[in-house]
Parts: sequence; structure tokens; C-alpha cells
Amino acid sequence: MKIAPLPNNEAERLAALKKYDILDTEPDVALDAMVQLASYICQTPIAAISLIDENRQWFKAIAGLGAKETPRDVAFCAHAILQDETMIVRDALDDERFFDNPLVTSNPDIRFYAGVPLADEEGMHLGTLCVIDRVPRDLSQAQLDAIKVLAKNIMAHLELRASHKLARKHINDLQISAIIFDSASEAIVVTDADNLIVTVNPAFTNMTGYTYHDVVGKNPGLLSSGRQSKEFYQVMWQSLNITGHWDGELWNTRKNGQEYAEWLSINVIFNADGSKRLHVAIFSDITDKKKADELIWKQANYDHLTQMPNRSLFRDRLEQEIKMSHRLSQSAALLFIDLDHFKAVNDTLGHDAGDVLLVQAADRISQCVREADTVARMGGDEFTVILSQLGDTKHAGRVAQNIIEQLSQPFIISGATLNISASIGIAFCPQDGKSVEQLLKNADKSMYAAKAAGRGRFNYFTADPG
Repeated sequence: MKIAPLPNNEAERLAALKKYDILDTEPDVALDAMVQLASYICQTPIAAISLIDENRQWFKAIAGLGAKETPRDVAFCAHAILQDETMIVRDALDDERFFDNPLVTSNPDIRFYAGVPLADEEGMHLGTLCVIDRVPRDLSQAQLDAIKVLAKNIMAHLELRASHKLARKHINDLQISAIIFDSASEAIVVTDADNLIVTVNPAFTNMTGYTYHDVVGKNPGLLSSGRQSKEFYQVMWQSLNITGHWDGELWNTRKNGQEYAEWLSINVIFNADGSKRLHVAIFSDITDKKKADELIWKQANYDHLTQMPNRSLFRDRLEQEIKMSHRLSQSAALLFIDLDHFKAVNDTLGHDAGDVLLVQAADRISQCVREADTVARMGGDEFTVILSQLGDTKHAGRVAQNIIEQLSQPFIISGATLNISASIGIAFCPQDGKSVEQLLKNADKSMYAAKAAGRGRFNYFTADPG
């Protein structure tokens, strides 16, 4: 086992790490969510935000493992912070740095590791966002790109957290530092005990379009987008009245009518007798971060070609359908669809034509089901359909026959007329399976029975006798 050498800038790196004041602190809900998302995107059982200090790695957030820290000497992340790009260990047993590492030879049995350095604005590597598996593997380019975006979002969150803390430190009672107030990158709003605006800073005007004269003496509700419910604001004011503090995410509206997402922190300043004197609100525009999160989620859950749910989202929806079927005592159906003769299209006209056919086939399948049903692409020329809450199991056969008829109609692609067919297997929940794996196995088995019977038809799953 090779112990990672100290970075050349170790003293400066440790100073930068301590500046954020995040070691040995309580869990952060936002960071926990990002780790869960990294695990989901990369389909790994373990993901973590690992921070490297003098002699250990400390997990600021972790999914899939109950650890809080490990010695720095055995930490994969101690090697990862030495690199400018993502460090990928496809099989730790084949890597001289790690093959006899106790984290490899015993629990948690690491075989695959990928760590993206978490770099601050000065380029100091504080730690990593890492994903871990117990089997050798690799990441797709899309997965790699997605966790790099996540790593940037983690640092943006830490920067925002640190800047909010700095701003709150300089807002004490009525003594608002004019320099900080005027130059802060976050918008600041001060309201009186009746929640009427006393003053705002230049960043507020830059962010919202409202000047001091537009808003002074008015309620901050003029920014409201209407997206938050009455109950949302009731909870906010309850927290302010009880604890004197609230922070969270909400949507507001600029003067030009454009909506934007913000992260808002509000503190109450009290008089000596305990009555409210002022509210100080600090907020930052997180619209771009929200869009990036939505993009990452879409990349992780939707097929890039057909824009349909992919295998990952399909499994999640089928799992939910199984639970609903059990709770409501209603059947659901899983249709496993395989396009017959699709390989011939790729072989004769090329993969571009095959992709066009897949998109058109996906559209035809979608037109055969209800809005509440799910159509997913499993990969290649295989699709699945989840038929939700069936009052009549015969409906599944009618849908399958309709899909077969729609797909048997000619496809016109690049001036060529193409003819394919489809073989469909049908399994019911809970009759034919009470788990995702069992339903998939049985629907797939019945699909192959339909192929064996001549293709262009559907087949119900039938359990083997005995």
C-alpha cells in the first residue's frame, strides 16, 4: 500500500479547508441530497463528500456506508486531491497503490473508486466527491460529466454557506457595516418589526430590478411569485417567532416579471426587552444551480435518444407501482417489447436510420397507452410499458395488440420503406411477481415465448407446471 504524499501547498490547503468551518459539524441536508444524487447517477452503492485534514478523511456527507472518518494513510481521496482531474480506479486489486489497502481487503471491500477534487476559488483541493463500488467497473462519459457538475455545485454551496455566515457576522443589531452592506454580492433587505422595508443594498437592486425608492416602506411580499403556499409562509414565520432565524429555498419575481429561485436566510434582531426590532434577510440567486440540478436529474433518468424514461427511472416507477398495487389491491401489468428484425435495419441502412426508427417506434408505443402509464426504453430495441391500476386484466392484451398493429405499419425513413414487427411479453403484478426483478424476468420470458411462436404477437406469462 502506498501512502499519498502531502501536497506542496498543504499548509495553505488546510487553512482554506478550515476557513469553511465544516469539519465535525452537523449534517447538511443539501450536501446529503447531492451525495444521494451522485450514487443514483453512477449507480454505485456508496458515495461521499470526503474532506482531507491533517491526519484523516472526514465524511461531510455519505450514502451507503455508516462511516464518519478514516485515517488519511488509507484514504483513496488523499491520492485524489493530488490530481487535477478525476481519479478513477477501475479495479483496486490491479493498482499498486491500493491492492493491499485494508479498505480493499476488508470492509467496505472497495474495488472501484472515482473521486472528483473539490477545489475552491483559489484552486485548493479540500477533498473529493467520490463514488465507490464493490465490483470492478467504469463510468460512462455522461456519468463522469454529471458528477463533475455536482462537485462544482457542492463548492458553490460551501461558498454560499461561508458568504452567508460572513454577512451575518457583520450584521449585528443596528450596526450594519456600510462597506459590507454596499459591496456584498448577496442581496440584503432590512425590515422593521412590522415587516416593512427599511433599506436594501445595491445587490438587491441588481438582482431584483427594484431600487430603494421602489420598495422602501413596502412589504417584501411584492417580490412573491405565488409559487409558495400560505402554509409555507406560516412555517417560516413560526420559525422566526420561535427561534429568530429561518433559511430555505423559494421562488420570487423580479421587477420585469421574470421568476428566479433564491436561497434566503432571515435573522431577527431583538430589542433589550425581547421585542422584535428588525429582520435582516440575505439571499442569493440560485436559478442556474436549479437548472443544472434539473439537467443532471434528466440525464440520469431519461434516455438521450427517445427522451423516454430510461432503465433507472423505469425501475423506480415499477417499484412504486408494485407498492400501489399491494396497497389498493389492484393489478398492474408489465409489457416487455422487443422489435423484430431491427438488427437488419442497422445492418442495411446504418445506425442513424436505426435511431430514427427507434424514436418513431417510441412515439407509436406512447400513443397506445394512457397518460398515467409509463413507457420506457430499456436499451437497444427493447421497450417496456407499465399499465397502472388495471380494473380489467384483458386491457393489457388489447394494448399489446394495438402496439403490435401500430408497429407493423410501414416506417418511411430517408426515403426507404421499412417494415418491422414486435414481440411482446406480459406479466401481471402481483399474480406473476411481487418484485421488480421477478416481473422483469417473467415478462422477458413470455416475450421470448412470443418470438418462438412466430414473432409479431404477444404472450402472457405462464408459470411452469409443478
